[in-house]
Amino acid sequence: MTAPLGEEAPVSDRGRLLGATFVIGTFAICLVRLVGFVQANAVDLLYEDQWTFLQPLFEGRGPWSCFFYQHGPHSLGLGGLVDWYLFNATGWDVRAEAWAAVVVLAFATIVAIALAARLRGRLSWSDAAFPLLLLGPIHWETMVFTPNLAHSILPLLFTLLLAYAWGPAGPLTRVVVVGVFGTLTLFTGYGSCGMPVSVGLAVLLWLRPGKDETPVDRRQLVLILLMLGVAAVVFAHGYHWDRGTPWRFPLPNWWDYPRFCALMFTSLVGWRALSAASVTAGFVMLGFVVAAFLVAAKAIWRCHASPRTRAVWILTGTSLLYAALTAIGRLPVNLQAAFMWRYITLMMPAVCGLALAIEGWAISRGIRFRLGFALGWLLLAGVVWSNFRPEAYAATVARGKNLWIASYLRTRDLNVANKAADSSVFSPAPASPVIAGRLHWLEKQHLSFFRIPSDKQ
Repeated sequence: MTAPLGEEAPVSDRGRLLGATFVIGTFAICLVRLVGFVQANAVDLLYEDQWTFLQPLFEGRGPWSCFFYQHGPHSLGLGGLVDWYLFNATGWDVRAEAWAAVVVLAFATIVAIALAARLRGRLSWSDAAFPLLLLGPIHWETMVFTPNLAHSILPLLFTLLLAYAWGPAGPLTRVVVVGVFGTLTLFTGYGSCGMPVSVGLAVLLWLRPGKDETPVDRRQLVLILLMLGVAAVVFAHGYHWDRGTPWRFPLPNWWDYPRFCALMFTSLVGWRALSAASVTAGFVMLGFVVAAFLVAAKAIWRCHASPRTRAVWILTGTSLLYAALTAIGRLPVNLQAAFMWRYITLMMPAVCGLALAIEGWAISRGIRFRLGFALGWLLLAGVVWSNFRPEAYAATVARGKNLWIASYLRTRDLNVANKAADSSVFSPAPASPVIAGRLHWLEKQHLSFFRIPSDKQ
């Protein structure tokens, strides 16, 4: 995992041990916080979009129906398969998906650390920034509000795996991982944004064969393109465009599209206000990410596509495409939609890619630049991790959900439960007979919060 790629001079065994201890300790602290967050705030109650994207399960369909099921503009993919297994194995315990999210985020963090260490040639204490960035409650909306692995948590993992495969991985690993996880990325939530980025990289590398120390063989690229092409054909079969919200493109105020993307970056660092200062800060972050992507593209075009450059292309390119498509789809709602919590997760690859790009630049300029990068990287990740608003929001939602469950178990009345909790479990249609029917079905099957008799709740 950490065989040198020749980018940095070796360090002492003591330095390695201290660095590894710092990274492992930070990972453990972040994981403990996230576990406590889920333990305190995950509630066994289907909520909002879960009532719709779990339709194959309500209809008793098999796992592959869940895999191919389309919810809005994306399909569920591996998230649907995981849901089919978890819900059937746990009696529809909704909390199981939140715990699965913890596992996925932990694995994603390990992949990010492995990627940075492999590119650098060793583990560094600055890699502690990855658990601070990735392994926190900031994902709360898709973890405990409306648990949904497919939306962005699994795609985050797939994007990091693709970056590792395109970057420092060996030829066989590259072909297998890009083929398999490129396909899963296409089918799973908004990970589909990673597919065209991978295809674009493969085409560029085929057109401009590398002159660096680890060029990618053209035969690998052809095989990868064939695998991804087959996946695209299968995905396109039966796909239908479902925008999910009122949509118009382009809008007259076209300048709000880049503003929307910029605000998605300020949202990531906890600055969730619409002002000249926040927009300016967002444009600075967006500009750095775009610059990192363009520098990577320039290096690839000049036949100097190093493993680091390829990883930066995948990470920054995926987030930039996701931000652009989100702006196109959500700006008709309003500009403040850029602050929606569930969009944050897939902005993280851009930050990881930017960090790898700046580190590569700093390594070639001496110890002071490397130290400055490491401190700045840890500070940025620490700002993301130190945002405690998700705990407050999640606790409020959890209290409402528990009130709803208690009221419904007493009355078996959907409207009364909505009033008691001062919220509904399905806001598009709070008194929906479909939701009432599905609650009745869950009770009849002794599933979800009906597994425990009401007198023992």
